[in-house]
Amino acid sequence: MDWLYPFLQAVLNGILTGALYALIAMGMALIFGVMRIVNFAHGAFLMLGMYATWVIFEYGHVNPYFGFLAAGALLFAIGMAVYAGLVRHVPVQAEFMIILLTLGVSLISVDTVLLVFGADYHQLNFALLGKNFRMGQISLNAPWLISFAIALLAAFALYFFVMRTMFGRAARAIAQNPYSAPLMGINIHRVQAVTFGIGAAAAGIAGGLLLPVFYLYPDVGHLFNLKSFLMVVMGGMGSIEGAAAAGLVLGVVESLTSLYWGNEWALVVDFVLFILVLSFKPSGIFGSQRA
Repeated sequence: MDWLYPFLQAVLNGILTGALYALIAMGMALIFGVMRIVNFAHGAFLMLGMYATWVIFEYGHVNPYFGFLAAGALLFAIGMAVYAGLVRHVPVQAEFMIILLTLGVSLISVDTVLLVFGADYHQLNFALLGKNFRMGQISLNAPWLISFAIALLAAFALYFFVMRTMFGRAARAIAQNPYSAPLMGINIHRVQAVTFGIGAAAAGIAGGLLLPVFYLYPDVGHLFNLKSFLMVVMGGMGSIEGAAAAGLVLGVVESLTSLYWGNEWALVVDFVLFILVLSFKPSGIFGSQRA
């Protein structure tokens, strides 16, 4: 039975990480589901959310578990501005231009942060960081547990907003048929602008929740950009519930991989899982559903 507790510990750690992955991926899946845009600036939005929470903590002395709300609001405004100023003016059919545009937004964001804050690594230092909850031989780090609980609530709130509100119905109508949606009185550009803002805010909130448990540096978003793309494709392009499920699965698989094979194999196993899903179910786990 010596293997049992390390296994359970790894699974629990993976679930804690997976909830944050799920929130990140749901933001990207929402944007793709409504607008058919693969947002390569998603990781940069997460990085901006981390820096916003860090600045609020360092200079305003606000706990990061409150500061992430301001980061989410800031990223919502940035997301709407990016849509209104850039994305709206590029035809949806010009997919390559959209990819270049979002990559450009990502590069500008990273370089701006690099110029303002430098390339140094940062990590929060506050009392909660070293606190652990123990259940027998199982130990859970308090910041990870709090980030998990908030990310879970945010993910359910996002799902409820998309599936149960009038705005969500309008967004899903555009996702199903963007040409007939205006005939139903739906303002496409307003709904898409708010959707892009919500997707960016989800990344910003996830960034704020990652800050207490992760190192902060200008390129941190690139890692999560790639992972969120894998999760969105595995879950089914445009399916927010599929992206959430894929995030949880990826979190647990990475944790078990790190336990038995080492951290360096985690990304390799992610891609193997990605290839297997595409090979046996090319539309993804929830491929038949759309946000």
